[in-house]
Amino acid sequence: MSDYSYPQTDFTFGERDGLAPGNTEKTIKGADFDPEFELLATSVNSKLNIEDPAFTGIMDGGTIDGGTF
Repeated sequence: MSDYSYPQTDFTFGERDGLAPGNTEKTIKGADFDPEFELLATSVNSKLNIEDPAFTGIMDGGTIDGGTF
């Protein structure tokens, strides 16, 4: 399973808010979002579903619903 970590680039989208109107760096293009959405999709799709989860491999240590495995 992977975890999503933001930011994945040298900037955050919020940093652009402080730029002056008309600054070309203030414009966010769709291509800027693609890597973020791809990472989110990978992270979310690699997590177990809450309904009918399927485990593979060996589970080692921990607690599930109060029971130890």
